Amino acid sequence: MIDISKIDFSDTTAVRDSATRLFIEANEMRLFIDEDHPTPRHLAMRRIARQWVTRAADAISRMTPVDARSVTDLYGLIHRIAYGIPPLTSNQPNINILL
Repeated sequence: MIDISKIDFSDTTAVRDSATRLFIEANEMRLFIDEDHPTPRHLAMRRIARQWVTRAADAISRMTPVDARSVTDLYGLIHRIAYGIPPLTSNQPNINILL
């Protein structure tokens, strides 16, 4: 699984690439199909996704508007992996302004 501590969240490309890798890993472990029966790996992926969301929200708030927009769709996808809901229904004020 992806190691969040190795991601440079000040680098927009690294943020986008890490989100893509998280999605691929979640998809490969069938996280979206077996949501009603989470395995320990599913739970670990959700924890990693929550860490990513927290760090990405902070990073997005410091990005240029162009860079922030390039990450917001991926942010929404990883937020769904982490919390099972889109970011607009969550309490993420920094990101909601961009969406």
